[in-house]
Amino acid sequence: MREFDTDTLRLITAFENITGTEVRDCIRNDSLFFLVNQGKVARAIGKKGQMIKTAEKMLGKSIKVFEWADKPEAFIKNMIPQAQKVEINKNGATVSISNKDRGSVIGKGGSNIKIIREFLGRNSEIRSLKIA
Repeated sequence: MREFDTDTLRLITAFENITGTEVRDCIRNDSLFFLVNQGKVARAIGKKGQMIKTAEKMLGKSIKVFEWADKPEAFIKNMIPQAQKVEINKNGATVSISNKDRGSVIGKGGSNIKIIREFLGRNSEIRSLKIA
């Protein structure tokens, strides 16, 4: 079981109460990143994004929600929908994406890929992620 500080626990509880979904993991920085159980991402987002909008207003931060999956390939695809191909080898993965999607996947200063790598490291056997 992952250990969270008091502030993170409050945010997780508030998000769960607002959306009615169970949070597996949470990463905080300027935004909030929640990892929800398989099949629950639509419920967390809500019809026309209403749950997320409500949560963002109440928690005062932008929110991104990812869906967990027990198979590493599916988990990576959930976090990188632009992935054209996912190759798993030992404790690493290589994800092929198009050049036009590269910037949005990696994010400004590598911010998006850093969050994805952290979720992978904390919730799977994948220890390295390469973008090809």
